[in-house]
Amino acid sequence: MLKVLSTLAIAAALTFSAPALLTDGSAHAKSALKTCKSKVPSTGKIKSWKCKADVPCCVSHELGTYVCGQPIIGCL
Repeated sequence: MLKVLSTLAIAAALTFSAPALLTDGSAHAKSALKTCKSKVPSTGKIKSWKCKADVPCCVSHELGTYVCGQPIIGCL
């Protein structure tokens, strides 16, 4: 029984880790980011920062914050 359980555990571990080992992370990481840009009202300069592709770019000129939001709740 222990032999069967350990075999199933190893098979499950290999099933979930094999796709991660076969993909090239560098190409995926570049496409997963987007560049956010906003004009700073006080100086007129363009502020830019990077966020993940699935999250919104959040700007608060009053607080001076330029951040990435959350996938579900967006910007606060």
